[in-house]
Amino acid sequence: MPMTRRGDQHRREILERATHLASVEGLEGVTMGRLAAALGISKGGVQALFGTKQDLQLAIVAAAVDMFRQRVLTPAEQAAEGLPRLRALFEAWIDYLDFFEGGCFFSAAALEFDGRPGPVRDAILDAARTAYDAAAGQVRLACRLGELPPGTDPEQLVFELHGSVLAANHARQLLHRADAFDRARRAVRDRLDRAARTAR
Repeated sequence: MPMTRRGDQHRREILERATHLASVEGLEGVTMGRLAAALGISKGGVQALFGTKQDLQLAIVAAAVDMFRQRVLTPAEQAAEGLPRLRALFEAWIDYLDFFEGGCFFSAAALEFDGRPGPVRDAILDAARTAYDAAAGQVRLACRLGELPPGTDPEQLVFELHGSVLAANHARQLLHRADAFDRARRAVRDRLDRAARTAR
């Protein structure tokens, strides 16, 4: 039976809380009971919406993907394609690190599931590939537009830029560095500026 609009909204609200909880306590920590307690609702109510723990985990990952799309991919699409969009993508990506209570949801989830084959790991992997592919596609386009040198290795450049994002999340969450995001923005800007200069 399809859910009502109110039911859909209720499910979205539960999943939003669940993603924040998972960023702090891990996907494995978000049990039906833990989520119900955090929301002040019955465990049976959560179970009726999600069924199994794995179904809940997959729904949480899917919700986090939607949040990433809304907060990173979609805003970046407002910039011109190529180098401007690549810059906008990583600016938004760094801003997004501050959205979840426990830092980047996908960084935490990847560490938790990278060595555990199964549907949840596959969903996390698909999300990572989507983000990587979006960035690499803009690098390739920037090369065709003459904004970056034709010999630029898209995978290497994205690897380096994403490394700055991961370092920012680590520095903010573990080291409590207030300047973590500013340093990441500077690292991304400087790396792209150096790459762009070689195209002139």
